[in-house]
Amino acid sequence: MINRTDPQLLFSDAEWNAAMPGVSKDLTAYLAARRAPIFKDHGDHGEGWGSGAFLRHGGRVFVLTNEHVAAARSPTQPLASQLQDQNDIWRFVGNHVQFGLPLDLALLPVPEAMWNTKHGSTAIEIDEIAIAHDPVEGELLAFTGFAGERVKFHFGTLFAQATCYTAREIALPSDPRFSSRYHFGIDYRPDLATDVIGTRGLPLPPGLSGSVVWNTQFVAAKMLGQRWTADMAQVTGVVWGWPSDHGCIVATRAEFLRSFLLQAAQMPGRDT
Repeated sequence: MINRTDPQLLFSDAEWNAAMPGVSKDLTAYLAARRAPIFKDHGDHGEGWGSGAFLRHGGRVFVLTNEHVAAARSPTQPLASQLQDQNDIWRFVGNHVQFGLPLDLALLPVPEAMWNTKHGSTAIEIDEIAIAHDPVEGELLAFTGFAGERVKFHFGTLFAQATCYTAREIALPSDPRFSSRYHFGIDYRPDLATDVIGTRGLPLPPGLSGSVVWNTQFVAAKMLGQRWTADMAQVTGVVWGWPSDHGCIVATRAEFLRSFLLQAAQMPGRDT
């Protein structure tokens, strides 16, 4: 059992600041294969629309994302994605399942023929999802996704640059859309963020909806006297949205993600 000691007693400011570049780089490399961009397919060009993560569930691979991202699918507006280390853009075809507010979760089906090609993507397994969102005090959380401002279409090719972000949990803003029963907050202030990889700064959040949030267990490892590695990270939630006047990302908690996945097989699907 972890003794939930104040993290300020575990790390000096100098130790924390010295560790963060390496932690961020390791997380960026580890999570890259699991993230999934979601595009609106307009036929002759694409548009950045949202983010997600590859997830294996019931013997199939899906992209886990938000309901409000998946709901854009229609017979006249297909959604598409891309696998790691591939240039091909492919459409989601077949049923997807979704649950609206307050969870705002969905599973988009990945075509088996695409998943069986050569690529560098990895599907999250169910046992990588935490039983509940319950990080130790001051724990480092991370998510990686595709902000719309960093998805561009040039000369017939779609370019999507991902962002990997680490921060601590903060209190939810006072807003009738959010409840601490279902949600938690992550500090997100582009004006105060520090770059570890690159120098482009932190993007505005539109497009990051659906990004999977990871409990890195960096602080927990220190409490246990263990050497931290990126594969200790567990899924602890899914980015829900950004109340623009609060400097906060809101995410759905892992226990309700698990509940959604348990019910997904019985949910009516949308076939587009």
